[in-house]
Amino acid sequence: MKLGISPVLAARLSSKVVKVAIIATAVTGGVTLISTSVFASLSATAFNTSGQSVSTGTLKLTQAASGQTGLTGGFTTAISGMAPGDQVNRFIDLTQAGTLNAASMTFKVADANTTTLTTDATNGLQVTVKECSVAYTATTGVCSGTETTALAKGSANALLSAQTLTLNSADLVGSASNLAHLKIVLDLPAGSEVTTNGTLPSGTVQGVTSSLTWTFTEAQRTATTTQG
Repeated sequence: MKLGISPVLAARLSSKVVKVAIIATAVTGGVTLISTSVFASLSATAFNTSGQSVSTGTLKLTQAASGQTGLTGGFTTAISGMAPGDQVNRFIDLTQAGTLNAASMTFKVADANTTTLTTDATNGLQVTVKECSVAYTATTGVCSGTETTALAKGSANALLSAQTLTLNSADLVGSASNLAHLKIVLDLPAGSEVTTNGTLPSGTVQGVTSSLTWTFTEAQRTATTTQG
């Protein structure tokens, strides 16, 4: 005996299958629609149509021997045969050649040979720095303008650490033609030593040779905030 499904029942089952398929499709489509709407967005931009120029300034410092006749020794010409009580003047032109102003200037010395000229604060070299408002006079080294003390007399030993130079404020302004006219005064203090049977005393300033590097250092002006 064969079992079968009546035509009426078959029709009903077919109708339900179609409805399930339609619902499934609708659900799938709904998910697709919802998913697409989550990633949809609007945006807008704005920008300048011509480039904004931003530039930086420069801080430049150079030193050179004076160009005045008879005053051109500078720091590169050797000083020899100094005796206690001697004084040697060296003339330096310092140029603040950048476009930025400086806030301050320092001066120091380094001794590659480390002798009593720089280790003995009392009997070693003594240094003074003078500044003239105009170039020092050729040959004589006299200041025909206004002379000020940029660094009071002190030992080279103290200058192993940077010391502040008090320069005319105009000399800290950035300009390729801006020169500070300086006179570096080196003194070997008068003193007494006794050489016995050809033997120099301990800690002597006699017969020594230092190798000195003089360094000027400037610091930039105070940073500013500009509105515009």
